[in-house]
Amino acid sequence: MTAPPMAWYGSSFTYYEPDPGELDAAAVEARARRLESFSPDQFTPRPDGGGDSTGIVLGRFLPVHDGHRYLVEVARAFARRLWIFVRINRNDRIPWEVRRDWLTGLFPDVTVVPVADPARFTREDLFALWDERVREHVLPDYVVMGNDYGPELARRFGARLLVVDRTAVPVSGSRIRSWPARNAAYLPPPVRTWYLANEPAMEPFEGPGPVDPATVGRVCLIGPESTGKTHLALRLAIHYGTVHVPEFARGMRHDWDPPSISLIAHGQRASETAMARRANRVLFCDTDLLAVRLWSERLFGAAPDWLQAATGPGGDIDLYLLTSSDQLFVGPPEYNRPAERHAFFHRCRAELTRQGHRYVILAGAVEGRLRTAVQAVDALLAEEA
Repeated sequence: MTAPPMAWYGSSFTYYEPDPGELDAAAVEARARRLESFSPDQFTPRPDGGGDSTGIVLGRFLPVHDGHRYLVEVARAFARRLWIFVRINRNDRIPWEVRRDWLTGLFPDVTVVPVADPARFTREDLFALWDERVREHVLPDYVVMGNDYGPELARRFGARLLVVDRTAVPVSGSRIRSWPARNAAYLPPPVRTWYLANEPAMEPFEGPGPVDPATVGRVCLIGPESTGKTHLALRLAIHYGTVHVPEFARGMRHDWDPPSISLIAHGQRASETAMARRANRVLFCDTDLLAVRLWSERLFGAAPDWLQAATGPGGDIDLYLLTSSDQLFVGPPEYNRPAERHAFFHRCRAELTRQGHRYVILAGAVEGRLRTAVQAVDALLAEEA
């Protein structure tokens, strides 16, 4: 894209937001507390799945669906060696051997291990069983999950927990078991083949063909917290019949700290790469590497070296949608810092302009923001047609 940066408000280019000026006393005090104990050496290297890094994924895979594939693809971006532990039960409608063959066929470099549920068990019994079974094979560096079992497993292994937001692929095993024909689009080819042979109501279905990520337009929502980025990303994906990339940091389940910055940034990039293979013409990203870098600089006045290098001019994003800070804050009152939100909006705008990115400002009520975003995306797609 070679178009110059744009600042667009409603249906005109007349929008202007005053300079943020100085931070208020509360914002200055909060920043001083963050920086008091910070040192750049607290940042960690990029966890790019190299070396001897190990990870585990645990689930029923009943059946294997595209949400599982997304989860495993993100996990493989962190762990060079990955184990998938499959819970099995004598009442399972799909045999363990079938699920094993699906997983090894889809992910040949992953080790797949069965874990049989006891006949009767409590939640603590399950954790003890999984702990024992996993330790027979690996002491993982990462526990990658999409459900609420993750925190306890990560604690037991002393591993980093990565919670992958599965809402990006809106399907579940129970939904497929109830209505396999309605959800055939989320089934990998070998799973569809099995259902055709074993479910009378299933009809032949040709899934979408492979997508070349290089042909997908990428639109990123960027801006201060509580300005509707997540809501808009989902609404836009629905409007254009495509997918969105959730904000990876939401799954970290703790406040941002220096060691987490690289995990968050790498996870965001891995999620974007995985979802680009599922997009229809355009992919909507609820934040990106540049946004993570700017957040790190807001919090600590610095960012990891690799992240600085990865967020220079250029990049994959074709259009940024910059959300203004003129919306009311939604969340715990102690996190409401209007001066910081306002300053961060201006920091994002300044960096987008400096790097020559194409961007559009979204301000005002939610529906007006959505209309402005659709106009901008329509223009982008018309240029690519």
